[in-house]
This record gives sequence, C-alpha cells and structure tokens, in this order.
Amino acid sequence: MMPRPKWWSYNYTVLLITWMGWISIYLARSVLPPVLPVLTVEMGLTHAQSGLLETAYLIGYIISKVPAGGLSRRFGAKRVLAGSMVGYGASTLLISSAQGYTHVFILRFLVGLFQGVHLPVANALLSDRFGSKQGRAIGFNESGANVGNTLAFPVAVSILSTWGWRVAFIALSIPAFILAAVTLVLMKPEEESVDDAETSDGNLREYTRVLIPLALSHATYNLVLRTTFTFMPSFLVEFRDMTVASAGYLAMVLPFAGIFAKMGSGFILERIGPKASISGASALSSVFLAGLVMGPGGYWVGLNLIILGLALYSYSPIIYSSTTGSLPSNLKPVGLGVVTMFGNLVGAVSTSVVGALIDSSGYRLAFLVIAGVTVASSALVNLSFPKIEIR
Repeated sequence: MMPRPKWWSYNYTVLLITWMGWISIYLARSVLPPVLPVLTVEMGLTHAQSGLLETAYLIGYIISKVPAGGLSRRFGAKRVLAGSMVGYGASTLLISSAQGYTHVFILRFLVGLFQGVHLPVANALLSDRFGSKQGRAIGFNESGANVGNTLAFPVAVSILSTWGWRVAFIALSIPAFILAAVTLVLMKPEEESVDDAETSDGNLREYTRVLIPLALSHATYNLVLRTTFTFMPSFLVEFRDMTVASAGYLAMVLPFAGIFAKMGSGFILERIGPKASISGASALSSVFLAGLVMGPGGYWVGLNLIILGLALYSYSPIIYSSTTGSLPSNLKPVGLGVVTMFGNLVGAVSTSVVGALIDSSGYRLAFLVIAGVTVASSALVNLSFPKIEIR
C-alpha cells in the first residue's frame, strides 16, 4: 500500500465514503424516472400507478429515519452504512427481474427504506468527527446527492437506449455493492465519545425548542424542492413555451447549481450563523421561485434557475449541521431523523397538493402561493430560532 499523505486524516476517509454513499444512493434512486416511459408501456401502468412508485419510495425513506439512530448505536455506523448500501443495491438489482407492478412497488419501497438510513447516520458521524467545522464537512457530503442525481439521468438513458431498462437497474446498482465493500475495509468501528458517556440519559424533548424551527425549515425546503424538481420541466414547456428537450436540459441546472451551493454552505454557516443562514436562504428561495412566473423570459429564466438552485440547495446542509451541532452525540442520529422525517412527510404530501393547485389555478398562482408560504416560514423561523452554538 502507498503511504498516506501527511495532510490526509482518517476523518477525510470517512467523509469521502459518506460522500460517495450519496452518489451511489442517487444513482440507484434516480434510475427510475428516465426509464419510466418504457417500463410503463411494457407493464401497462397508468399514470397514477407510476406516481405511486415514488410514493412507495418515500414511505420507506421516511419510516427508516428515526430507527436509524438506534441501529447506529447498537451495531455501529460502519455496519449500518455498509448494510444499507447492500440493501438498496440488492433492491435496485432485483427490479431488473421484476415481473409486474407489485414487484416494482415493493422493491422501490425497500430501496427507500435502506436509503433513508444514510442521512442521519452519516451526518451524525461527520458532526462528531469534524466538530466546529462540521458545516463544511456536511455541506461537502450532501453535494454527493446532486452529483449522483446529475449523473444518473444521462447514464440511465444511454443504457436504456442500448440494452433496455432492466440492464439500467443492474448497472446502477453495482456502485452500492462496491462501496459497501470499501466501507467495511476502510472504516473503523466508532468508539463511544466522552460526550456520549456523559449524556447517555439525555432526552430529546429537552431540545424541542431547537428542533421545532429546524423541522419547520426542513419542511419548507422540501416544499420548494419537490415543487421545482417535479414540475419544473412541465412548467418550462407549458408556461415558458420551451421544447421538451430544452426544458429537460434547463431543468438540470437546479441540481447542478446545488453541487456548488452545498459545498459552500458550511462557510456561510460559519460566517453568519444558523439563524441568518436558514432564514436568509429560505427568503431568497421564495424570491426567485416567484421570479420564475413574474420575471421576463429568455436568458433570465436560466439565470433565475441558477440563483434559485444556489439558494435552495444551500440550506439543507445548514439545517443538518445546525441539528447535529446542537445535540449531544447520542441524540444526533435520532434528532436528525426526526427533523428530516417531518420535512420528508411535507415533501411527500406537497407534490399532490401543488399539482392540484396547478390544475385548478395555473403555475403563476401555485408558485406565488408557495413563495408566500416560504416567506412566512422564513419569518417564523427567524423569530423563533434559539441561539445555537455549533459543537
């Protein structure tokens, strides 16, 4: 083995593994949308059935958030992370041999169930290891989701056009198995910290005043994220009169901008603190969401999407860092699981609600309503947010 560079510490090894974990998660998660038109025809699915496949994923993703913390404490972060990788890799692989809708539905639920473990376990682990610099580490870690999402669509489409949708599921499941092996070899078992030993009897309810505004912030983030991610291509075609191809490429600007937003979020957190970071990013997201329907067309739409992506994606890592940084070690995974579970529940419900609002009142009113809710949430968070010292 080559000697490790002096500037490289084991903490960076952990960070690299969790970052690559997000990439493999989104390769497996995002293989479905680009192959769905072909799968739908082959299996004779309705649009409602196709939409329920995402619901199945989200149900699994949500319910594993809180138990992830207990699993991590009992079996260790190393085993839980590696086990989750094998779980969602195997579930994705098995979709390639699915013989009907029920099989795909159950397997997508399992993909979500295993993938939901990663966020609370990985971010709690990084929080303990990086301490006051955890904002930077968690921000970089979260950028892996955007990298994986950006890669998944063109890779899946290329495989689909050559070998079919079943091979796409096989190919994009492989990174999870490779990373699971790397995790077992390179990660060390985590030792109980002094903070853990001293606060093992701590109760999460003692931190309610901190967790409520953070959960509200994550819910608002999910409201805007699910709206833009789900409806942006349709909005660009129907409201801005773009072609389907142009709308598809332009919509990818949002997650691409998010790569840089997440990497820089830790520096923002360190400079202005969690309260200003979260409420500011929320307010900016509302402004540029409204700008999509109130502003001019042409090049402004692309610029608007870039700024919206930078604002929107910047504050999810700040929420995670603020949550873990405000809790003792033994409560970090559970606390982060509670905050993200609430946010994901809002995200799961909001897609159908926003869709109904678009059907009844159009994109202009729907986007303005969401922008208004986001502004109100930003103000409420700003007023109720307690002072947090990131530890």
